[in-house]
Amino acid sequence: MDKPTEHEKLLAELDRALDAAPDEATRAELLQLRERLNSPALRDMARDLERSRDRRGGNLTLEFHDPMLPNLVTAGGCVIAGAICLYCIVDGFQSPGAVFAGTQVKLWIVAALSGAFTALFTALSFMKTFTVRFDTVGMVSRTQGPRWQALKVGAMPWPDIRSIHERADRVLEVRSASGRVLEIPMRVVNYPILQMHLENMVRLYGEFAARESERA
Repeated sequence: MDKPTEHEKLLAELDRALDAAPDEATRAELLQLRERLNSPALRDMARDLERSRDRRGGNLTLEFHDPMLPNLVTAGGCVIAGAICLYCIVDGFQSPGAVFAGTQVKLWIVAALSGAFTALFTALSFMKTFTVRFDTVGMVSRTQGPRWQALKVGAMPWPDIRSIHERADRVLEVRSASGRVLEIPMRVVNYPILQMHLENMVRLYGEFAARESERA
């Protein structure tokens, strides 16, 4: 018998929550959440992640980050520097030098500098100032560098999540049952997907858990 995937486990947990729903309103919200999680797009994504070779520990993970420089800057820098490097290499076979602003310049020097800038922009594209990772257990966030060092970061299991709130300074607050707060900058790449995932976790664990505790 095949071992159930993490996506199937989550759907099974939702089914158990549906059976224990205290009222029709809660049941309707859980049914809506189950439909969203069981959509063809999310099923395909879960299937692709399950088949991925770089999965560690059997967990599905999503990672969101804030790059040090905008992607447009690093991508544009790589393209321009790479084009200059290629031009100098090709033209260098015909002429070892060229005149720029009235100055004779050796093309191999320009090619070497352009190649170095291409490598620099490539390295900068991998540098992140904030990272948050989601898996089937919970979320973990951390900062790198001074840009977001004032944010509250750490780990939070999904059953502890209760609410999220977007502040005026474009920071998302994630609040736990104990009142602990984690902060996420809203400028992270693919923020709408991050927000949707957190909203689903709040619906599953936050609102439902609160109603269960009130009922008890």
